[in-house]
Amino acid sequence: MANKSHAVFGIAAILVLAGNAQAESPAALAWVQDPDSIIRVDGSDAGTSANFYSFSRLIHSSGGPGPILIFNCQAMSTGQHSLNAAVQLDPDNAYEENPSERLHLLNVSVTLTIDGSKKSERFKYHPASSKIIPHNKAVAKQLYNAVVQGSDVSLKVKGKTYDLALPGKDPVFVSFAKTCPTTNGGKFDPAIVEQAGIAATADPN
Repeated sequence: MANKSHAVFGIAAILVLAGNAQAESPAALAWVQDPDSIIRVDGSDAGTSANFYSFSRLIHSSGGPGPILIFNCQAMSTGQHSLNAAVQLDPDNAYEENPSERLHLLNVSVTLTIDGSKKSERFKYHPASSKIIPHNKAVAKQLYNAVVQGSDVSLKVKGKTYDLALPGKDPVFVSFAKTCPTTNGGKFDPAIVEQAGIAATADPN
């Protein structure tokens, strides 16, 4: 149950919580941090205490003329954590201003090119928000590493090629990397979930 919920919340966070991931006025490339989110999850068992909490921190690229890259670090009070990514193909899409309760997702094949190396990947496609989310979580790490290494990245979706204008390792990106247990070696500040009324447990893995 926890694994399934973890995946569902990761998708929901990227599609709905990244409310500021819209095209800003032309400026230098930079990362922008969106408001953090802590979601309380209750099971069907009796009692009032939460089964677990899910914390999400999102950042998105800004200042570029094209698609927006979004990173979501998700950490749960059960000790699980993951790095997720999405690309908003239309930077002017305003789905988050009036999101639908029903998430209609399609499957698409995407050619991901990093520094000239091409690979075909399966993505979930959410037409209403123009966002694509990779099935394989390794893709998020590849995109993260592309930022770290300053790589050139492009995506070919439905016959159209999109070049990603990626900001470098600015202070917002570095802070995100230090906070996320998936990118900082497994460390997570339990105070973040303790403020929601529960202490994080050790990672069972």
